Amino acid sequence: MSFINTLDFVGEDTRKRKFLLPKAVVKTSGTVNDPDNLLIKKPLQIGLSEPCVTELVSTETETASVVLDFGCEIHGGIRLLVPFNSKEVPYPEVRLTFGESLSEVESAVGQDTSTNDHSPRQFTVPLPHYSDTEWGQTGFRFVKIELVSKNAKIRLKSALAVFVYHDLEYKGDFECDDPEVNRIFDTAAYSVHLCMQNMVWDGIKRDRLVWIGDMMIETMTVRDLFGRVELVEQSLDFVRDQTPLPKWMNGFPTYSMWWVLILHDWFKATGNVEYLNKQKDYLNGLIRQLCDNVTDEGKMTFPFYFLDWPTRDNPKTPASIKGLLKMTLNAGIELLNKLNLPETAHLAEQCIDRLNSYPMDGGDVKQIVAVQSLAGDIDPNVAADIIENGGIKGFSTFMGYHLLAALAKADRYESALKLMKSYYGEMLKKGATTFFEDYDCEWSENSSTVSTEPLDGQRDIHGDFGNYCYKGFRHSFCHGWSAGPVPYLFEHVLGISIEDEGCKTLRIKPHLSGLKWAKGKFPTPLGVVSLTVEHVNGTDVVTDIDMPEGVKIIL
Repeated sequence: MSFINTLDFVGEDTRKRKFLLPKAVVKTSGTVNDPDNLLIKKPLQIGLSEPCVTELVSTETETASVVLDFGCEIHGGIRLLVPFNSKEVPYPEVRLTFGESLSEVESAVGQDTSTNDHSPRQFTVPLPHYSDTEWGQTGFRFVKIELVSKNAKIRLKSALAVFVYHDLEYKGDFECDDPEVNRIFDTAAYSVHLCMQNMVWDGIKRDRLVWIGDMMIETMTVRDLFGRVELVEQSLDFVRDQTPLPKWMNGFPTYSMWWVLILHDWFKATGNVEYLNKQKDYLNGLIRQLCDNVTDEGKMTFPFYFLDWPTRDNPKTPASIKGLLKMTLNAGIELLNKLNLPETAHLAEQCIDRLNSYPMDGGDVKQIVAVQSLAGDIDPNVAADIIENGGIKGFSTFMGYHLLAALAKADRYESALKLMKSYYGEMLKKGATTFFEDYDCEWSENSSTVSTEPLDGQRDIHGDFGNYCYKGFRHSFCHGWSAGPVPYLFEHVLGISIEDEGCKTLRIKPHLSGLKWAKGKFPTPLGVVSLTVEHVNGTDVVTDIDMPEGVKIIL
């Protein structure tokens, strides 16, 4: 027997690790010789003779540094291959700084809003000669390597990004005649893929936690791109087990609601009855607990009401929570009936009746009225008018999908696509390669980009903005909840809706929204459905479709 087989392993990492060369040397300071050698591909092994190196030399008063740009946001760390250093300082110290933006990589921890929260992004390490070491585990695009030991010298053979990710097959896809829409789709998809790590995280720099509210859009995106991935179920179970009733998931009553909505959506997509049965007792207790927080008059009694950060302090927010609760209970009723729990399902129906008897005003806040519209609490056209007013002003990444879906419910498809392009397109113009934790359109005016530092009079797109828990450099530039365009494009442009569990029946009613054509692939448990939609004689028509055996299509 192999000795390895006797070891008591407690888990394994199913992710892949690959190495990336930097795309560019952005800047250097002090004495840095031949920095462009770091852009050259070489064997990933240290040898006794290494002629192609980059040399950093410090003095008594001056450090030396190099800033590398890897071209896009990635998750992982840095691998440094170091041949022989000077004998005078055999273990020179190097300060490593990771940044999602160029301005962040040039910021020191403790400077303004720069932090080492959750995943350290700045620290000092020794670099002995003949070493091959990896450092860091975070979300970044830029890395600064600074020799801080005095009168020292280091030679770098290579400085490679360690890209850590799940190697998943993209079974789902979307493409159309508008390159900007394609780029938005690809960026949103990549944002979620990066957030699929030990479990489905909210972000890869911060917080790297399973936040269930964030997972709603992430799970819909996973459904559309990859089909069933066990990582989703592991994440749902993890939060369930961390939150025995009567606790609220992640401490938020609304996040327990999102858990029910995710479970419902996931069950319809996968048809996994065995997994649903494992949730029976918890779901039954949670639905009863939610109903207990609605009085006979239909007034909610939750300890606080949270939809998303931009609406956190708005007195109208409870109106959206009422809508979210109604959607949760309706989804719960379907699941409870499937699990043969008619008594709790009846309680949920009665609770919906009570909620409907207590009208609530959502005012003119876009996210709030979007949820009200989707829940059937206000006229879809009234909500759409509010959402369209002022364009993307008032949009948020967390609620991006729901804002677009509320416009679609009012048949404002062209408006939805236009606003989607404007909102997410603004982030792309700022150099985003993944979508941000939040974005306010007012940040666009006279501000820098991800890959540039602010000029005189400019604001810093990273350090000068953000709010609440995401101020300045703490702001995550890769957050999975921002991927709303992916499910929106599948559901409302291609028009794919799941009519029964396991995708056995799909309804396809496309709305090209001004596009000339769109193509898509949609994964189901029975195989991939491929379709082409074209605008022909004023009508959006499915001109080609390929479906696996067992899937019924309703056009």
